[in-house]
Amino acid sequence: MLSRRNVLGLATLSALTQACEAIGLKATVITTKTQNGQTTTRVREAKNWDEFEAAMGEVATDFSDFAKQVGATTAELAKKLVDVPPQGQVELGQLSPTLKPYQGDVRYDYLKVARMNPDAKYRFRYVQIGMPEYDNFFRSSAEMYATAYQLLETGRHVHLATSQMKGQDAPSDVESGKRKIKKGEVSSALSDLKSGASGQAAEGVGKLETLWVTMAELGVQLGSKAVETASAGAALVASAPAQIVNPKLLLHLKLIVKGLEESVSMVKDTGKLLGEIVG
Repeated sequence: MLSRRNVLGLATLSALTQACEAIGLKATVITTKTQNGQTTTRVREAKNWDEFEAAMGEVATDFSDFAKQVGATTAELAKKLVDVPPQGQVELGQLSPTLKPYQGDVRYDYLKVARMNPDAKYRFRYVQIGMPEYDNFFRSSAEMYATAYQLLETGRHVHLATSQMKGQDAPSDVESGKRKIKKGEVSSALSDLKSGASGQAAEGVGKLETLWVTMAELGVQLGSKAVETASAGAALVASAPAQIVNPKLLLHLKLIVKGLEESVSMVKDTGKLLGEIVG
C-alpha cells in the first residue's frame, strides 16, 4: 500500500508533468540533493535534453534566513486572516515585460523551479490585508527578493553552462550557490559562451544573455531603492497600531507587524546583495 507521502509525491509529479507538457516538454523529473547544508533542486526532462539545456533546469535553493521567516509568517497570516484579498505571488513576467516570454520555462524561470521544490521555505508569495499602503509594501519586498534570486540564479547558470561547454566541472561554490557571482564575471562568461556555442545552444545562449541583461538592469534599479523601500516599511511598522482599525485585522496585529518587520529585514538584506552583484 502506498503511504500518504508517496501518494502526494505521485500526485505532485503528475501535476508537474501536465505543467511541463503545457510549455512544450514531455515530462519532468524533479530531484533535490542536500550536501553540507546546501539544497539543490534539479529539474530534468524525462526525454533527452541536449548538453546545454542540461545545465539549465536547476536552482541552488539556499534561501536567506529572512526569506524563510517571511515565508513562514506569510503562510500563517494566510491561514488566520479572513475577508482579505488572497495572497499574491510574484511571477517572472511581472518583474519586466521583457521577461514574459521566459515565464514558465524551467530552463530560465528560476522562480518557478524554486517553487517546484516541495520543501521550499519561500515561494515568492506576499500577504494582502486590504490596505493599499501595506499591500504595496508586501508586494514590493517580495518582488525585490524575487529579482535578487532570479539575478543570482541567472549568473550561476551562465557559469554552469560555460563550464559545461568547456567540458569542465563547475567550481563547487558555484554549483552549490555559495558564491555570489558578480556582474563582471557573468559578462566575461557570456562572452565565452557566445564564442563557443553553435546550433541549438546558440539560441539558448542568446536567451540567457537577454535574461541576464534584463535582470542586471532591474537589480540596479531596485538596489538603489532598497533604503527607501525599507524606510517605508519601517514607517508602516510604527504606524500599524494606529492605522489598522479593522477588528478582524486587529486580532492578528502582532502577526501583521511581525510580517512587516521581517519584510523590512529581507529588503535590507536584498538591497545589500544587489549592491554586491551589480552595484
